[in-house]
Amino acid sequence: MNLEEIEKLMKMLENSSLSSLEVEENGLRIRLDKNSPMHEVVKTNETIVSSKEVEKVEEKTLGHEITAPLVGTFHQAPYKDAKPFVALGQKVKKGQKLCIIEAMKVMNEITSPYDGTILKILVKENDVVEFGKPLFLIGD
Repeated sequence: MNLEEIEKLMKMLENSSLSSLEVEENGLRIRLDKNSPMHEVVKTNETIVSSKEVEKVEEKTLGHEITAPLVGTFHQAPYKDAKPFVALGQKVKKGQKLCIIEAMKVMNEITSPYDGTILKILVKENDVVEFGKPLFLIGD
């Protein structure tokens, strides 16, 4: 479970009528409680992380998340064996083409809404992406 998944769980709990939530995956147990200012993330040694600390870490390390605006197949390049539109560590300008999402045989160009550097490419060639799925992280 990564930081993004934990943040999604926090938002889901916040927007639900539940007062608490506990999830365990691969030896990692996360306990969230709306009535407590602290949320627990427990691995082999007990670590307690507040939701505010998670937000601060995310802001500093993740940058801007570019998400899929539609459901389709992710393509890094305009055609097979072509050079990808962007690479890890590459500087991009607002409006620069990042990828293509193919939906119903229509190629939809996805452009960057920010100037910055590609910090992460979160999907692989030919992955099926859903609306809102994170594609890239762009930082300063």
